[in-house]
Amino acid sequence: MNEKRQSPQQMTVGQLLSQVCRMTGHRVRGHMEKIGLHRGQGFALIHLWHHDGMAQRELSQFMHISPASVTNMLQRMERDGWIERRRDAVDQRVVRVFASEKAKKLSLEAKRVFKEMEDDLNSVFTPEEQDTLRKLLMKLHERFTPGEPHPMPPCFEEDDEIDERTPKHGEVSMSRGPVSADTSDHEKASA
Repeated sequence: MNEKRQSPQQMTVGQLLSQVCRMTGHRVRGHMEKIGLHRGQGFALIHLWHHDGMAQRELSQFMHISPASVTNMLQRMERDGWIERRRDAVDQRVVRVFASEKAKKLSLEAKRVFKEMEDDLNSVFTPEEQDTLRKLLMKLHERFTPGEPHPMPPCFEEDDEIDERTPKHGEVSMSRGPVSADTSDHEKASA
């Protein structure tokens, strides 16, 4: 099978978005795994750091994933000590999710990882290009968000005191080198 790869200039907008999302997601997951979190768990914690005690169903809606997927993810997070689940005091049908002390202690380091990722993404663009890209992505987000939009809370605030002395697990830069042993040659080449 002698398939010729498309150059980025030949890709459709959808293909480019898919590739960029996959590559940036892979890098974020690599960093999250170094601090003990698995696929999606870091984003669940971001929601809990902003809305601790939210209903499990709300978390599913906010993350745009099925209730069954959220249940599986939360079972693993509970087992690993990241969250606690409790029945609502008023309505026993509702399960509320709380960040554990372990998760709360991790917030500063996770914010540092997300800020590093944001800085790396922004380093590619001028401020004007960043503004244009943000507007275009927001337009796509509004178009494709099903039902009532549930924007993700910020991963970090600009005024957060993210100290460079924050302990870092695995000093892999967001823009250099593979983040795990399973990084493909294609991802290495585009890193």
